[in-house]
Amino acid sequence: MIIKYILSGLFLLLIFYSLIRPFSGLMPRIFLFSGSLLGFLSVLGVGYTNSVANFLGIGRGADLYLYLSLITIFVFIFYSFDKFKTIEKRIIKISREVALKDIDKN
Repeated sequence: MIIKYILSGLFLLLIFYSLIRPFSGLMPRIFLFSGSLLGFLSVLGVGYTNSVANFLGIGRGADLYLYLSLITIFVFIFYSFDKFKTIEKRIIKISREVALKDIDKN
């Protein structure tokens, strides 16, 4: 029973953190807020999660979590891929500049 209170407190802290933290974009704030809110509702009881799922047109709360986790995984993969491409472009630019400076020295 104490774990329910600990998790509820943790999710409430995450909800408040998502409201006050300055994010670089809107999507991270939405993901943290909605995930924390759904986590808090799931700790309170299955009925709340099922109510949210039914409101959104999904049959069960478990299906809602499955869909949201798949969306989160795909967003994270695309975000990571984009970040790696940006870093790769920076590395290519730096290596070209270093190569040109080496040519000028010789």
